[in-house]
Amino acid sequence: MSYENYFKDVSNLRSIDVYRVIELFGVTDHAIGHAVKKLLLCGQRTGGKNEEKEITEARDTLNRWLEMREEDEGGQVNMNKE
Repeated sequence: MSYENYFKDVSNLRSIDVYRVIELFGVTDHAIGHAVKKLLLCGQRTGGKNEEKEITEARDTLNRWLEMREEDEGGQVNMNKE
């Protein structure tokens, strides 16, 4: 089984950062890009956040993304979700 979509040719690049990864994989939604960044750099950034905090914030961002989809579809959003 081949997963060609999982691989990108970066031979023309000297190095890549999280923003290049997001671009290479065609992530255009800002909320999803934010969550990807938090997950890729979990606990490694200079903000002093530990892994649990970064994972929680990524989850919260993705939950908000889901809520926004419900809003766009005209559905009622339950803001008390956990």
